[in-house]
Amino acid sequence: MATLNELDPTPEQIKAFLGHAKAGQPVFMLNLLKFKDRATYKDGQSNPDNDISGREAYNRYASAFAQMVKDSSIDGGAVFGGAANAMLIGTGDEWDAVAIFEYPDAQTMFDTVSSDAYRKIHKHRRAGLAGQLLISCDNSGVF
Repeated sequence: MATLNELDPTPEQIKAFLGHAKAGQPVFMLNLLKFKDRATYKDGQSNPDNDISGREAYNRYASAFAQMVKDSSIDGGAVFGGAANAMLIGTGDEWDAVAIFEYPDAQTMFDTVSSDAYRKIHKHRRAGLAGQLLISCDNSGVF
């Protein structure tokens, strides 16, 4: 099975996400994350404090994002986050970490990552990630 890590959604993916049959219900965003070895900040953002690993840059983003969501009083939040340690089934090393974040609905998620506050912290995400898979899930009780 081929997978492709990306940093941003396509317009078609955004439309499908916001138009999904369960878009008005709570949404759990499954993040499969691949970090760069070294963070790469754009010109003008380079300074000795930014000579860090991709994981460290992403941690800056994650901390700021969690605070932003808390300050916005959005229902939900971080459900799980941790390192991807070993493959038990399948092969590959596509991801370094996994996170699940809950939002009240798809529109709230999209509005959150489209806000001015988000734009201010997004540089750390872009600097740290080689790519990711971001999968919208519901809570339909598979188990």
